Amino acid sequence: MNKNAKYALVIPTFENNIGYKLAAIDTYLKELPKNVDIFFVYGGKTDEVNKVYRNGVEFYDVYCNVPDRIEILHKKLFYFFRKFKKQLLEYDYIVKIDDDTFILNVDAFATSKFSGDYIGNKVDVNEKNEEQLRGKLNQLKSYKVREKYTGDFPKSFCSGEFVIYSNKSFNTLLSYNGGLKRKNYGLEDVFIGDILTQNDIKITMNKVFNIQHPVTESEFYKLYSTHYEKMVENV
Repeated sequence: MNKNAKYALVIPTFENNIGYKLAAIDTYLKELPKNVDIFFVYGGKTDEVNKVYRNGVEFYDVYCNVPDRIEILHKKLFYFFRKFKKQLLEYDYIVKIDDDTFILNVDAFATSKFSGDYIGNKVDVNEKNEEQLRGKLNQLKSYKVREKYTGDFPKSFCSGEFVIYSNKSFNTLLSYNGGLKRKNYGLEDVFIGDILTQNDIKITMNKVFNIQHPVTESEFYKLYSTHYEKMVENV
């Protein structure tokens, strides 16, 4: 990656998570360099794209014709990637983050030089953590998911709170025609990791971006005051 790279920051979210979205827009997203575009991705509606301005931040609200349920987030992402591939292929890297993730050093998008095709927090699946991973969604009461994931796992994948895909990785996802993207239950980070690692895309550990996850809405403002203190003082 280099300082001239263009990034699409993709944030899958839900209508009832509006508080997280507004907290992000009112804090760290205000400080993104100009080589980063923001896409909030929703499901549950006919395809629609709206350019929006709030608090000096320009972003896109993208609606996809896919049911908006956490257990099929992978379907929403695959749909978004395919439907908007022409626009997304204009970017050098796609950065997917959860809406309850806070980026502590967004200046790294403009200043850092590093390489990799599949970059993030590597999770190695083993006998000790597999059962916990299977119950990832049903352990979170707010998701109202009761059953565990029963499918296969890759040996390793990048956890989905912050992960970067190069153009090579993105094209690999676009060309995938297997059954993972059509499953009615799954974990998007697991499925994407399975596809990429099976296609010999190597995982690179993220050593540049500092993030905090998960965070509450109020923590967004506390973190902003702490990590962007000089910027806050100049407002």
